[in-house]
Amino acid sequence: MLITTVVAVAISIAAGASIRAWAFAIFAFLVAIGFGSVAFANGSSVIAAILSGFAILVLMEIGYLAGVFVSGLLRRSARLRQNNSVADNVATTSERQQG
Repeated sequence: MLITTVVAVAISIAAGASIRAWAFAIFAFLVAIGFGSVAFANGSSVIAAILSGFAILVLMEIGYLAGVFVSGLLRRSARLRQNNSVADNVATTSERQQG
């Protein structure tokens, strides 16, 4: 069960960088239902199965938000590096024209 949780969180982090929130919400909800169903089938009570499904849903959402955050930071830093290199090229060109 721990391996399944780690895999679900890893997938959620990767999904944060690539898919929309509504698509991930549907996916996470289906995974949580499946996770709860498996827990119930393995002999857990209904309450325990619901709580384990809810727990995996919360972990997946946190992983998704972490993926969105990290992806945004990487995109922003790449954009800033690209803008700075363009500004450096313009400054170098204008310095040559003045000299």
